[in-house]
Amino acid sequence: MTWVIIAVAVATAVLVAVLAVVFTLSATRRTRPELGPRPPAGAAPGPAGAVVPPPRPGAVDGSWNAMVAGGGIVGAMGGTINATFGGLDLVRGLLTFTRDGAGAPDWSVPCTQLRVRQLGLLVAKGDIELNGPMGTVRCTVSREHVNRFTQNGFKDLREQGYAREFVHAVLSNGAVHG
Repeated sequence: MTWVIIAVAVATAVLVAVLAVVFTLSATRRTRPELGPRPPAGAAPGPAGAVVPPPRPGAVDGSWNAMVAGGGIVGAMGGTINATFGGLDLVRGLLTFTRDGAGAPDWSVPCTQLRVRQLGLLVAKGDIELNGPMGTVRCTVSREHVNRFTQNGFKDLREQGYAREFVHAVLSNGAVHG
């Protein structure tokens, strides 16, 4: 009987150690450097050749991978079946969404015309809601590849941080919280 107690204790200790290592590696995983914040430099071209004004003091630029939720009940629940995958680029106060493989952006909107909010503290992913001239867009943002077919709880926790970073960047460029 004593050997069973010892075996259970050892198995529990090993399981806790493995989970600690996995969580630590997951939390400290490096992201792709090309998706990091970019320093603003000079005047930037905007949509249709317009020149975007110089950045606001303290404004943050950057790029994020994104999954834009589709319509209907599946989209409302965050499903990937009818979602659109692509990238969100924030340069000089202009937020642009370009779907994967497209040659041109789907939409570009000045941040001053946007309302942005992170969807709830209980939402495990980096879910964001944007309201503006392009309509209401619910999306998941990440500095990492956005999973299409699988779930990853540790990655979902990291995506909450990416979502906070994204909201801060958009707000620093003139968007309104809400």
